[in-house]
Amino acid sequence: MYFKEISKVDPMKSVMLSAILPGLGQINNKQAFKVPFVYAGFMGFAHFINENNKLYHTFRNAYLATTDNRSDTENKIEGRFSSSALKQQADNLKRDRDYLVLLMTLFYLTNVADAYISGHLREFKINDSFLAQLRPAIESTPLSSPVFGFSLKISF
Repeated sequence: MYFKEISKVDPMKSVMLSAILPGLGQINNKQAFKVPFVYAGFMGFAHFINENNKLYHTFRNAYLATTDNRSDTENKIEGRFSSSALKQQADNLKRDRDYLVLLMTLFYLTNVADAYISGHLREFKINDSFLAQLRPAIESTPLSSPVFGFSLKISF
């Protein structure tokens, strides 16, 4: 038999831990090396969401200042863009911010799914007779010079 049960890790516990605090499920699965990547991903998304949100508000306020004809509305980028360009840029930034929030949510769900799948995969070990080798290879072709590449040899 190629697979043997070797672990008693509960995948649902890993899912719950990772859903409560991202990265905790990976620690439960003894894969703590993934935690810095999880937090780097969240920090990257948070940074770009924040920057897009700031720029969105800047362009939106500039557009409102050009269209409301009030002297008390602040326009930080006065005279650099037309009214239609300000509106278009504000709309683009809002769309990008919303897409980033969606992508961050998908990243969170991927983190939870990784904890679940890794929890299940820790229960199995591939038999020692399984062997996969990746080697450099040179193939000769009748029409051109030799082709360099890799060959994958799998044996059971």
